[in-house]
Amino acid sequence: MENSCFEAIKASIEGDLGEMKKALIACGGTGGHLSPGVAVAERLIELGYRCELLISKKQVDSRLVGKYEAFEYDSIPGSALSLSPIRFGKFSYNLLSGIVKCIRKIRREKPDVVIGFGGFLSMPALFAGYVCGVPVAIHEANRVPGRVTRMVSRFATRIYLPEGIEMSIRKPARIINLGMPVRSEIQKRDPIEAKRVLGLNEGFNTLLVFGGSQGAQSLTNWVAEHQSSLGKLGWQVYCLTGSQGGEDREEVVRLEEGGELKTLYRTFSDYMATVLSAADLVVSRAGAGSISEIVRCEVPAILIPYPFAADDHQQANAKRFVEQGGGVAIDQSELGQLFELVRDVVSDAERMDSFRTSLKAMGTERPQVQIGADLEGLVEAKRR
Repeated sequence: MENSCFEAIKASIEGDLGEMKKALIACGGTGGHLSPGVAVAERLIELGYRCELLISKKQVDSRLVGKYEAFEYDSIPGSALSLSPIRFGKFSYNLLSGIVKCIRKIRREKPDVVIGFGGFLSMPALFAGYVCGVPVAIHEANRVPGRVTRMVSRFATRIYLPEGIEMSIRKPARIINLGMPVRSEIQKRDPIEAKRVLGLNEGFNTLLVFGGSQGAQSLTNWVAEHQSSLGKLGWQVYCLTGSQGGEDREEVVRLEEGGELKTLYRTFSDYMATVLSAADLVVSRAGAGSISEIVRCEVPAILIPYPFAADDHQQANAKRFVEQGGGVAIDQSELGQLFELVRDVVSDAERMDSFRTSLKAMGTERPQVQIGADLEGLVEAKRR
């Protein structure tokens, strides 16, 4: 009797799962690709979908997704395009291997939609979805569409681009302009509590320095060189170094009037909402993901675009951020002037208040809601 009841319940559950819509989401490689993928997956889960995230084997991917138990995961091979013969061979092999794996997965699991978030890791899944007749969509976070977005735009059912960005394609109605999806956990928190959680002094201002999920050695070096000078200004520092930054560590700056301030170096954080909420000012690269989380947590920022980013897209991201009033930006070549700029910005209370007011206005959107609704429409149209 017990066995028959168990089998009935199991059959019922399996039947429900069989009727659920499923989304295949290719979003690995960097935090800037993975985070919006998680945000859209969260929304699709709310809409009753099963979501499987295709990620890379990089540590940044496995660390970030480890706390999201509502999704399924798989890894696919992927590497950036390069003209170097060896690297081009690796790129070609990974691309073909990924396409074959994704075609088999799609034929076996029959997802209703395939979504990619840029980077060459998403290319195999999107191409496989197109070959198998599944609606495919790509989200471009940066204000200069990347190579994968340009390639996929030839066959994508839907292309999500930032506000004000256009592409010359057949059937431009396939383009929808909207912002960057942000994970639900990225919300502004109490700054004093955030500082306490991170081991910072609750009574002092905090400068956060980071270079995205990959880190930025030049910014880490700048912190090491100026931590004493920043301490004399009354600022403690929290620096995310990335994997190249070595082990987690802390340095102590002793103040002339007594007391001390910490400079904390951390290779990675799973809790960016807490880190950003503890900050009174951010110095950062200008990746779209970093900017979106800075905006959501309403932290004024000094952006230093990575000068070797593909198509110089970080310059365009930073320009838009400055135009909207969230902070200022300088070139990498001006890094020697960064300390003076930090000092000038933090000493101008009116300017800092203006940044915060602008950030509050910038952070009201939830693009994943619009994306979820649009994907639902694509799925239903395909089913009909």
